[in-house]
Amino acid sequence: MKESDIQQDISLNRAAPGSLSKVGVPRYVLYGDAGNRPDWFVNLEALDRRCRDRGWVIKPHVHPRFAQIMIVTHGAGEMHVEGVEQSFRPGSVMMVPPHRIHGFRYDLDTQGWVLTIENHFLDDLLERAPALRMVLQTAGVFDLDLAVLAKLEPEIAKLEQELRGEQVGSAIASEIHLLAVMLILFRHWPMAAPPTAPGHGRADLVERYRALLETRFRDQPSVADMAQLLGVSVAQLRLACGEMAGLSPLAILHERLLAEARRYLAYTALPVAQISDELGFSEASYFTRFFVKETGETPTAWRRSNGFRGGLDGVGLTAGG
Repeated sequence: MKESDIQQDISLNRAAPGSLSKVGVPRYVLYGDAGNRPDWFVNLEALDRRCRDRGWVIKPHVHPRFAQIMIVTHGAGEMHVEGVEQSFRPGSVMMVPPHRIHGFRYDLDTQGWVLTIENHFLDDLLERAPALRMVLQTAGVFDLDLAVLAKLEPEIAKLEQELRGEQVGSAIASEIHLLAVMLILFRHWPMAAPPTAPGHGRADLVERYRALLETRFRDQPSVADMAQLLGVSVAQLRLACGEMAGLSPLAILHERLLAEARRYLAYTALPVAQISDELGFSEASYFTRFFVKETGETPTAWRRSNGFRGGLDGVGLTAGG
């Protein structure tokens, strides 16, 4: 993935009256959120790149569709996460799961890295490695020994290189180095959680909905069935998803189906009819209409235009793993 392909914070989704945006908390979108990069799963950038342009202050906002990890190598400041202020320093790692209200004040010339991980890949990763929930699902500042930075630096450098997509198998290598970073963090993560405010009720509901959806999206469950399983009303689920994710529950399901469809089309040689069956469509024609509505292309055309070669080598960085 070339740096020039990425446009950060390119738009704001404004929620309906009475939602978070009414109290001044915008929902930022990046990359695939805005439709211009549907295939990304992770991004890495220099921490000072975005902070310098914003006067070293990032106002409170939420990210509905990805998690972020900020690793500080130089400088200091404060992180505000859902009403709690925490200081950070060199060696601090700031974790922001999806839907958490957060903002920052950085000292001038603070340096480090920002890792952004797309939700579908994040969900798949946590299903494969549930122990990483300790790292990836708790918002706040975590102080690590400076020696840990020395272990992280070579893996982050390799991840940055592979994300440029200049070599065969870059998607595979990117995931390998991302997992190496996660492993280092996991092995050195403080056992005691930092002081944080109780989770936002609607944010927690959306996270529970997404987690349950991961196990059931191929069955294409109704919103009513999902609400019942979550122990809430349909209205409560719709309100939470609309406020925290800017999408309806059905749109979140369609988003997940589309990500999986793209993964099948990019990584496998399965016929479109078989992919349709795998994703719970009763007819291949229904799947094709769904895909065209969401992407503007037929599944076959999308597969062709995205360079499928019958294997993993050469394909792009695809959400969902």
